[in-house]
Amino acid sequence: MVSLVFLGLAIVCALISRILLLIAAINISAGWAFGVFLPFGPLFFRLNYPEAARNSFLFRVATLLCVFGFVVSQPRMTLHTPKIHPTATSPRLSKQTVGYAMEKPGTSKKGAGTPTPAPAPTLDRRRAANATELERLRGIEAELKLRKRDLLHSDSEGNRIYAIDLASYNEALAKATAEKNALASTK
Repeated sequence: MVSLVFLGLAIVCALISRILLLIAAINISAGWAFGVFLPFGPLFFRLNYPEAARNSFLFRVATLLCVFGFVVSQPRMTLHTPKIHPTATSPRLSKQTVGYAMEKPGTSKKGAGTPTPAPAPTLDRRRAANATELERLRGIEAELKLRKRDLLHSDSEGNRIYAIDLASYNEALAKATAEKNALASTK
C-alpha cells in the first residue's frame, strides 16, 4: 500500500514539473512551448534556459525520490520465471522399504503374532481402479503432447524434465496395460 502512495506522489510531482516547464516555455516563445512536447525537448529547453526551468527542479527531484521510495517499498519484484518441475528438484525415492538398526521392515510390536494382510480387492474393484488409472494416463498423455509441442530444442533443462516425465508415463502406462490384460484374461 505504501508503494502505491509513492507511485501516486511520483506521478503527481512529474505532472507538476512538466506543467511548470510548459509555463516557462510559453513565457519564452510558442516554439519552445511546442518543443517541450517533443522527445528530448524538455532536456534542450533546460540546457538553453536553465534559469527559466529552475521552478520545476524541485518537483523533478521529488519525482525521483518518490520513484526510489516506490522501488524500495515494493514487497518483492517478480519477473517471469520458468516453472520448476518437482521432478527436477526432488530425487527419486527408492521403492525399497527401510528399517532402523536391526529391526526388520514391516514388523510391528503392537500386534501379537503375524500381521494380517489386507483383503484382496475384488475383480470388479480392480477393473474400476484400472479404468480410472487408464483415464488419468490419457489426461497425462494429452498434457505431455502439449508440452512437447511448446518445448524448444534449445531448452535442455526442459527437455530433460520432459524425458523424465515421459519415461514415468510410459512406465505407468505399461503397468496399467499389463494389469488390464491380466484382468481381461481372468473372467
